[in-house]
Amino acid sequence: MSNYNNTSYHNSHLLARSDSNSHLTSSLDELPEDIRSVDDPASIYGGVAGSAPSDFRIAVPQKANDEITTRWSPSVHSLLDQPPATFPQRLIIGGLAFCMLVGSWVWLGSIEEVGHAQGKLVPKGATYKIQPLELGKVSYVAIKEGDEVKAGQILVEFDTELAQKEVERLQQMLIGYQLEQTQKQALLEKIQLEAQTHSAIAAAEAQGQYSVIELAKEKAATSRQLLLQQQAELSAYQTRKASLQPLLLKVKEHNQQLQNEELARKEQIARLKPLAREGAISQEYVFQAEQALRETQQRITQNQLQEVTSTHEQLFQADQSLRSLEAQITQNQGNLATAFKEAEQLQAELLQKQAQAKQIQLESLQRQQQLAVEMTQLKAKVKETENLLASAQAKLKNRYLKAPVSGVVLSLEDINPGEVIDAGKIVAEVAPNNVPLVLSAVLPNREAGFVKLGMPVQIKLDAYPYQDYGIVAGTVTKVSEDTKPDEKLGQVYRVEVQLEADHITEKHQQVRFKAGQTATADIITRRQRIIDVVLEPIRKIQNDGIKL
Repeated sequence: MSNYNNTSYHNSHLLARSDSNSHLTSSLDELPEDIRSVDDPASIYGGVAGSAPSDFRIAVPQKANDEITTRWSPSVHSLLDQPPATFPQRLIIGGLAFCMLVGSWVWLGSIEEVGHAQGKLVPKGATYKIQPLELGKVSYVAIKEGDEVKAGQILVEFDTELAQKEVERLQQMLIGYQLEQTQKQALLEKIQLEAQTHSAIAAAEAQGQYSVIELAKEKAATSRQLLLQQQAELSAYQTRKASLQPLLLKVKEHNQQLQNEELARKEQIARLKPLAREGAISQEYVFQAEQALRETQQRITQNQLQEVTSTHEQLFQADQSLRSLEAQITQNQGNLATAFKEAEQLQAELLQKQAQAKQIQLESLQRQQQLAVEMTQLKAKVKETENLLASAQAKLKNRYLKAPVSGVVLSLEDINPGEVIDAGKIVAEVAPNNVPLVLSAVLPNREAGFVKLGMPVQIKLDAYPYQDYGIVAGTVTKVSEDTKPDEKLGQVYRVEVQLEADHITEKHQQVRFKAGQTATADIITRRQRIIDVVLEPIRKIQNDGIKL
């Protein structure tokens, strides 16, 4: 009884399940349009699977019918009413097979983990940033964003009135300095010429003075030589006079002897005459005595006439010669003193002229040095003015912002005529032609942990929807060494991606990418097994110290 009831209950339960399954199958068959498949590749965003694998389909009914009517065939009714005995086994085996299939897919399958970077296409290398070097007021803007420009083309023109006036003022200053420099150079050359002339004249005068001094010295030497000769003659005359003095004394002594003899003869005659008158002696004796007296007197006279006169004449001549020599010596001494004085005077005049020439030369040298200092200062002023003029001309030239290369204007600041632009402010960016484009993007710090050079990248250009034009492949070629702050994303790394294609195809025509176009780069950082993704939350909980 209990077995029968259990069997009946089991059969009725199976019939109920089959009836519900048939109703569900009928509902699904009647709503084929509500089935939607997802074919996009799976990706993980922030560690959570964003979509299912490509072979997994999700049925989402958009609208359920109020009533589901099913028309069952007799065979189906028979199968549902009387299911085979192996149906539960088949159902279990099917469930196990499904579980094994899902388990294998979870164990062996993998999904890609990507990092999302936002950026824009830029020329490879660096773009040319156009910025003024000085503060200026905009006069005219000749371009707009996206224009093609040629090298040297004027992009922005600034007001040149003040710069032009500054250039003219500096030019006038430079002309004045150069004129003054020319005048001082001429004055310096004149002073140098005068100094050379004075030096030559002083040298000639000194040479003449040296000659006169030499003549004076020679004259003095001649006078000295003559004086020495005269002094020698004077000495000789003095010696001769001195030698005549003893002779004169001898003559005088001899004359005195004769006079004494005369006196004795006279005394003898005086004694003999009385005797002769008395007849005491012969008159002959008196006559002989008188004769001897006359001879003595004659000898005295002769001595006086010859010896004394000759000696006196010799002494007189010696005295005359001495006086003449002394006069000549005195004259020669005067001449010698005059010659020495003249030589000394000439020497003093020479020294004075040399001192004057040296003073003139020193003054000329000081004047030349002063002019040289002034010339140096003028040269410095000229150089400074030339630099200022070159700077002003450069500023005037920089009043025209020109394109450094031929290319395309990537960006242009919103500037209007009359607006004042600060120095160094970027006004525009120009991308050169014939340069490959790369994607310059920023990657948030939280997604940059596994990004390395050479990683594959899938690029989605905003201008060309990837649903219609596909995805452009690329490769990471550069990652910045350090992060930089970003207002929206916080700390970011700058990534450079090289594109494998530079165009898309639209109606059999190539449309090349343009610099400045924005894009999103999905950088495939690593692949993870699905089981690891599923178990990741459990592992995190375990690592946090929570035991299940």
